[in-house]
Amino acid sequence: MSEVSYQTFLSDIGRLGSERFVPVDPSELDSRRKDADRKLTIRVSKQQAKWLDHIEAITGKGIDEDAVIRVLIDLGRQLEVDWAMTAGAPALRAAVADAVRVRRTSSRA
Repeated sequence: MSEVSYQTFLSDIGRLGSERFVPVDPSELDSRRKDADRKLTIRVSKQQAKWLDHIEAITGKGIDEDAVIRVLIDLGRQLEVDWAMTAGAPALRAAVADAVRVRRTSSRA
């Protein structure tokens, strides 16, 4: 059996050392509107703004773009990224992509 074929049977842990992926604990995504006492201005693309508007429109009362941004910041705080070694937007995107796994449904795969 070639080296390439048997490596496909190994788990991420077997290939990457002690690294493993676990679900985020919902208690780690706990920023609430009443605790949000700082103002933040961000620049987003037209596509990102459209997505935020869509989320707000389909979720109903209580979920607005501020709530989405707060939970995404909380999620970012959970990522194991070496922020000090991340220089530039391409490196940032690569580091974040390496730190997460995304669930895909069969309709989006």
